[in-house]
Amino acid sequence: MYNIKIITKTIFLTFLFIIIYKTAFSQFDIIASFNSVDIGRNINLSYKKDLSKHSILFGIKYNINKIVHDNQNNAFRKRFYATEWYEHFGFSIGYQYNLLYNLSSLNPFLFYDFQFTNSHTRNLMFLPYSYDINGDILYKQYLEFFGPTIALEHNIGLGITEKIANRLYLYQKIGAGIVTFHNIDKSIVGSGNWEFGFIISIGISYQFKTEEEIS
Repeated sequence: MYNIKIITKTIFLTFLFIIIYKTAFSQFDIIASFNSVDIGRNINLSYKKDLSKHSILFGIKYNINKIVHDNQNNAFRKRFYATEWYEHFGFSIGYQYNLLYNLSSLNPFLFYDFQFTNSHTRNLMFLPYSYDINGDILYKQYLEFFGPTIALEHNIGLGITEKIANRLYLYQKIGAGIVTFHNIDKSIVGSGNWEFGFIISIGISYQFKTEEEIS
């Protein structure tokens, strides 16, 4: 059994330590982004460190509760819904290969993005409950919360950063991949343990100065 409180606290402290340590010695970026992914929507705050054409990212995300109104009976897609405060929080790890690193105003890149979420799901279901006088099946709507379930999202794709002001950049990326699910509630009938996923992300990136630039 996963202890989500300990995991969340550990990730947050690690992320904070990395920022404090790294920011004292080198140039780095902070990215604030809005993401639409397979399981829902989130806001992500990430630390990005460039190593020539390569970049590594570490982030903390806040999952946004949103009620879905479709009738597709998906078990997990867009169904993650926090019922406890700590279920809103997760983390992300990423890698970027910068295709045109030497350009100061435009930088297309290839990326890999991993996101961890542990939360309940909110499911509206239409289930048969009786028959009418003609023998046709009657359905009734049920609302259930299942979980919590762990979602591990893996996406690859293409992105671009565009300079919009001094040290301020527009950050965009889109990709696809797979999502695996763990600790699935046994009450969820007919669900698999994985599905195809996606990510659409837009945000703002701010580049902080190095010690050399400040002096």
